[in-house]
Amino acid sequence: MEIKITTKEDSTLKYDEIHISIEANKVTQINKLIEYINLYSKKIKAYKNNEIIELNLNDVITFYSDKKNNYCRTKEETYRIKYKLYEIENITKDFIRISKSTIVNINHIKCFDIGTTGSVIVKLDDGTNELVSRRKIKDVMRYLDERSI
Repeated sequence: MEIKITTKEDSTLKYDEIHISIEANKVTQINKLIEYINLYSKKIKAYKNNEIIELNLNDVITFYSDKKNNYCRTKEETYRIKYKLYEIENITKDFIRISKSTIVNINHIKCFDIGTTGSVIVKLDDGTNELVSRRKIKDVMRYLDERSI
C-alpha cells in the first residue's frame, strides 16, 4: 500500500493547520496500518531520578497510585508517571482495572486466587499479589468470561 500526502498553498489555513484529504477506498487500509503501528509501538514516558525513560507497555506489570503520585512497575524497577490512571486504562485492551488505585497488565497475570470469603487475588509473574476490590470483582469476572479464561 502506498500513501501519498500532497500539500498545496491555501491562504484560508492558519500557519499551524494542516489539511489532509484521503480517498474513501483507502480509509480502511490506513486504519489497519494505524492499528498495527499502535499495537507494536506502544510506549509510555516514565520518570526515575530526574531521568525520562521510555518504557514498552508490554514490560509494565502494573500501574498504581500511592498518595498523590502514580507509578508503574516492571520486573526491574518502579517508575513515576504523569498520566492519570483513567488515561492508562484506555490505552490498550491488555490492561484491566482491579481497584480504584491499581491497573494490571493481563499478560503478566499468573493466576487468579478466588478465596472462600469471596475475595479475589491476582498473582502476577513477578511474584507479587494484588487484591481485586469488591466493586471490581464483577468487572474482572466479565472480562475473564469475554476472553473465555
